[in-house]
Amino acid sequence: MLETPQRALAAYPRTVQLTTRWFDNDAFGHMNNAVHYQFFDTTVNLLLRDLDNMQAPDSDERFLVAETGCRYFAEMAYPDLVTVGLRVGHLGRSSIRYDLAMFRNDETTAAAVGFLVHVNTAAGRPARFCDDLRGKLGGYLV
Repeated sequence: MLETPQRALAAYPRTVQLTTRWFDNDAFGHMNNAVHYQFFDTTVNLLLRDLDNMQAPDSDERFLVAETGCRYFAEMAYPDLVTVGLRVGHLGRSSIRYDLAMFRNDETTAAAVGFLVHVNTAAGRPARFCDDLRGKLGGYLV
């Protein structure tokens, strides 16, 4: 869990814009909490794709989500445009924690802040990920 969540847009070196969809809203008229995690997952996977590290489903090595969390500060809803900020909060030998934040429309203070921990695995066991990827991810380390 993030003890002191960073809510300023400027704290995140990578951003991705995603649009909400009508069905992202729940019965209360705001974005369902599960959608926040989908946006986080999409943002992380877009980063890995852009770093040329999309792991194939049949690969011996693959990232597994080990832990996630989110704190909510303000509502978002369709038709909001969401900017998701990403930074690397921890870079281990086989794991990485992505710190993420969601910003509604043109706001620069996060409506939600969370994290996602990936563990690189081989044959179901934690495995060191390659130095090339470690170097690329290090560019987002804070």
